[in-house]
Amino acid sequence: MNQRGSFYRKVTYGAIIAALLVPLSLLSSPATRNSKGGVLSQLRAEHRLGQADLGEIDPASETIKLATLGLRGLAVQLLWNNANEYKKKEDWTNLTATLEQLAKLQPNFITFWKYQAWNLSYNVSVEFDDYKDRYYWVRRGIQFLQQGARYNRDNPKLLWELGWVLGQKIGRSDEKVQYRRLFKADTEYHPEDRPPTQRDNWLRSKAWYEEAVAAVDERGQSIGKQSPIVFYSSPAKSQMNYSEAIGEDGLFQRSVAGWRLSEQEWKEFATRPIEHSTGVVLRYAEQDEVEQRVTELTEQLSGMVAGVSERIVAQARKTLTPEQLAALEIPPADRDEDQYQLSSEAERILEVTPQKIADQIATEAPEKNRQAQRLAAELRDTERKLAFIKAYKDTANFDYWMLRSQFEQSKAAVNARELIFRARQAFDQRADVEQAKQLYEQAFARWADVFAEFPQLSDPDGTTGDDVMYMIYDYNRVLEQLDEEVPEDFPLWNIIENFDTEREFRAQIEERRRARGELDESAAQAAPAESASSAPAPSQATPTIDTASSAESASGETAAPAAETPAPANE
Repeated sequence: MNQRGSFYRKVTYGAIIAALLVPLSLLSSPATRNSKGGVLSQLRAEHRLGQADLGEIDPASETIKLATLGLRGLAVQLLWNNANEYKKKEDWTNLTATLEQLAKLQPNFITFWKYQAWNLSYNVSVEFDDYKDRYYWVRRGIQFLQQGARYNRDNPKLLWELGWVLGQKIGRSDEKVQYRRLFKADTEYHPEDRPPTQRDNWLRSKAWYEEAVAAVDERGQSIGKQSPIVFYSSPAKSQMNYSEAIGEDGLFQRSVAGWRLSEQEWKEFATRPIEHSTGVVLRYAEQDEVEQRVTELTEQLSGMVAGVSERIVAQARKTLTPEQLAALEIPPADRDEDQYQLSSEAERILEVTPQKIADQIATEAPEKNRQAQRLAAELRDTERKLAFIKAYKDTANFDYWMLRSQFEQSKAAVNARELIFRARQAFDQRADVEQAKQLYEQAFARWADVFAEFPQLSDPDGTTGDDVMYMIYDYNRVLEQLDEEVPEDFPLWNIIENFDTEREFRAQIEERRRARGELDESAAQAAPAESASSAPAPSQATPTIDTASSAESASGETAAPAAETPAPANE
């Protein structure tokens, strides 16, 4: 009986196991060429959870894991230490080999790819004297990032980093002229079917930025903590940088076409929804519409009871102290620190907010309280949205770059840049000083037309004034060869006075201001006398100097700069 019962139990267990094999096969069967596989395989494919969905699979990676007997963390730490040591010793061959080993152990560690790519492109490259050798290591860093992008498919951080290094390192370095030329001719980097016109570093940078944006928009990836303004504006900014660069190369008609495309893409960026950290969705192009809505709501709320805003101000003014009232009467430019603080406090008290209007209406006309509170709430939200849009536009310097992309297409601007290009050629290549002077003067006459047509370009927050100022510095070098100075009738003296950061024209600027009566002669003469009178006499006691701390401070100020280290990319 016991033997028969044992037999029945075994048969039962076998039947249960056989029955469980059916749902198990439905759950875990792998995907094949002709089948999507089981439920788990389909879920992995849907949510991109498998290693194959992360990127390429390295056949050696599992071998290395086994070889380290599960001590991958220890192996990684050892390799990182070796990499740093090889870098100190300038053993670039072993450094490269070590990085390849690390890539096998940490293929999905994004920071590793970013850090070591920066290390190769920025830190290792500067150790070489020949710009060709430096370019080689810049390219190695870029290729290292591309390898990381293959292991981590659709990762927007790596794709964006590729765009940044291709654009900024090659297009902004001191050797940018040589780097850009080498990059265009680099057959090892570019595929054979890529046309020469598409081998510009800024266009390749733009292509990687667009890949990063597509990974987010189309494939559901996240940009993490990166600024959405910087992330989404990068493709259009690369197009602008390309247009500027080919203009500097003398390709003016192609540059105009590039700026035309830049304007179009910048307008498209203005329509892109960008989520604020508070959850509010913003579009730059909506600013005029939101401003109009603020005006409408303000008029509706204030119009519910006639004169309500004036009465709020009158009542608030009665609460101000005599000191606050006196501070308000002083022009802002003439206020000292205490008066500025008092006036700021008074202005906050006198500010008419939507909530103050709604509360005043509730007091004067209780039957309108509900409507007033509703309008006040909507007005507050709309004002906040408008403030967010303006702040984000300022962060992207949106208005300037829109203006830049427009004025660069103007005939006067193109003519001015072409004349500057010819002037530099005359001076640098042919040493023809007289012709260079004439071409510069013709160019600055055209630039004066540009500034007259687009007066916003004189804004110190833009970069056009700085760009033109460097042209004026070059012009001044030409004049120095002729023992001449910038003439009084020079059409861009306002640019010199506002953008002369090198202070090359300090004496002439002071003379012009003195002639206009803007320079206080008595104050200028009194300043040196006051400084001299305040100096301690020889007989006065002087404080004892701690030579040890002084030397330590000096050594800290004069220490040699450390090697460049990776930093968050910010365009």
